Amino acid sequence: MKILFKELSAKPFEVKGSVKNLKKTYSIQLKLANMQEIAQQENPIDSLKSMMQALDELSAYIVDMLHLSKPQQEKLEDLSQDDLMRITQYLNMRLMGMSDADIEKAQAEADEDGEGLA
Repeated sequence: MKILFKELSAKPFEVKGSVKNLKKTYSIQLKLANMQEIAQQENPIDSLKSMMQALDELSAYIVDMLHLSKPQQEKLEDLSQDDLMRITQYLNMRLMGMSDADIEKAQAEADEDGEGLA
């Protein structure tokens, strides 16, 4: 499937909807869930370590899935945390079979509930 992230490239990226990529997607979601659990703990040092690790893993996931070049990797590192999360979430949803219309609907419902998707 072709996925465009204007922040990283003017051309769409080709991403395979393979089992291998789906496993990577579930793995990153599990890591994010664990990060959220750790972030809710009382120890601020563990929380900060978890956040740093999560940002590194999210970046590595995107680099791997989109096969980013060095200049594109630098652009990725210059993005905000919100942009990094948005790209990851969109990539996850597309790989799990959601269309752009499905994603827009899910985003609208999450916004109504005040939850957001990230």
